[in-house]
Amino acid sequence: MKKTFLLLCFAFMSLSNAGAQMVLPTIYPDLVISIKPTKPKVPITPVSIVQPDIEACYSNEMLTLIFNSDLGDADIVVTNLTTGDIWSGSASGICSTTIPLSGDEGYYQVVIYTQNEEYFGEFSL
Repeated sequence: MKKTFLLLCFAFMSLSNAGAQMVLPTIYPDLVISIKPTKPKVPITPVSIVQPDIEACYSNEMLTLIFNSDLGDADIVVTNLTTGDIWSGSASGICSTTIPLSGDEGYYQVVIYTQNEEYFGEFSL
C-alpha cells in the first residue's frame, strides 16, 4: 500500500512538473467581431493601443460579448438581417455574456445600448 501511494505521489509530481512545460492548445473562435461606438471618441492625446470597451466573438452558434469597461447596464440586440430573426440580452458592469444564435447563414447586426453610448458590430455567416 505504501509503495502504491509513493508511486502515485511520484507520478503526480512528475506530471505537475511536466505540466509547467506543456503548451495547451488554444481554442480559437470561428469569428472575431469588431464592436465600436457609433460616435467614435476623439482622442485628446496621441493614439495608443487601448483595449476596446467591448470585444465579441462567434463560435458554435454562440455570440460571446466581453465588456472590458464598466459601461453600466447594457441592452444587446442581435438581428439576422437576412432572415429577420432577433435575439436580445443584457449585461451590467465589467462582465461577459453569451447569446445563443441559430447559426443560420446571413448578415448579422449587433447593437449594444448603454446609458451614454451606442455600440455597433456586424458579421456574416
